[in-house]
Amino acid sequence: MSLEGLQNAIQKSRNIVCLLGVNASQDCGCLNYRWGDRIYELESRYGQSPEEIFSAVFYNTRTKQFFEFYQKEILSTLGTPDACMRTLAKMEKDGKLNAVVTREIFSLAKRAGCKNVLELHGSIYQNKCPHCGKEYDIEYMKKGKPVPLCEKCGATVRPQVCLVGEMIDNQILTAAVNEIQKADLLLILGCNMSAMLTTTCVKYFNGDRIVLINEKEHYKDDVADMVYHAKPRDILPKVYPLKNKRI
Repeated sequence: MSLEGLQNAIQKSRNIVCLLGVNASQDCGCLNYRWGDRIYELESRYGQSPEEIFSAVFYNTRTKQFFEFYQKEILSTLGTPDACMRTLAKMEKDGKLNAVVTREIFSLAKRAGCKNVLELHGSIYQNKCPHCGKEYDIEYMKKGKPVPLCEKCGATVRPQVCLVGEMIDNQILTAAVNEIQKADLLLILGCNMSAMLTTTCVKYFNGDRIVLINEKEHYKDDVADMVYHAKPRDILPKVYPLKNKRI
């Protein structure tokens, strides 16, 4: 499928919503704790799978072990926003992109400059004491050994992320649904049509066109109207350049 067709679709659209998948965050250097090349290595090192460790049950029952994994693996792979993320920020600034909806927890779109980002699973950059409500930055979470404790009341500071086994914040999900229902183009980046993000969100889309950009092929790809099998960072900047070309 030609890039010109995608470029024209973006130009004609007045309300784009992006579903930003986990593969896009992996491309930026972030750890995907659910699958990937490092899963078996991490399971061998910690004695449990990363998905088991990154769960509400594990956090509540083995807090020290949770934070050992969290600090060494999650907070050491923050990643860097790439050309895809910067392009999304430019699209938003230009009035093309109305919202980014994502399950990733590394706030890549926000760090790139996007303002309206609905992080369904929260962000590692938000941390709060569950008792007194005092907030802490990510540097504090990195340094708290063996567990980050609140300076005010001594309770364990909780990352404001949705752990495995926990429910998504209904207010954030409702806000995401509202944005998707208003969109005329749904831009799916870095995940396939059977991913949890897409199966949760696509059913609310009533617009004209679904565009999928994901490196790996999947048998459900044909649900989308336009499909590009490549990394989002290699496609999106080509159809929406960060700098306008001189004519």
